[in-house]
Amino acid sequence: MFKNIFLSILLLVIGTSITSFYKNKSKDLESKLDIKKKNILELRKINNIELKENVYLKSPENIQRLANKFLDKDYIFFKNENIEFLEIDEKK
Repeated sequence: MFKNIFLSILLLVIGTSITSFYKNKSKDLESKLDIKKKNILELRKINNIELKENVYLKSPENIQRLANKFLDKDYIFFKNENIEFLEIDEKK
């Protein structure tokens, strides 16, 4: 009888300690996951801002305005309609 009670208490203590261990591990993993999610969200925001800045700065009107402001006045602008592509026949 004493052996059964001792064995039951021992299993209860071991089970409780194992449960507590895995519960703490899962809390740690959840906190790390939350930190990673926050970092990903912040990086996506930064990436979105950088993408918008890149699109804005690459616009032809803005390039021309910046060129007029910072480059020499003899800078030549080409419009897309005036650009012809050279076709090369490499089979020779």
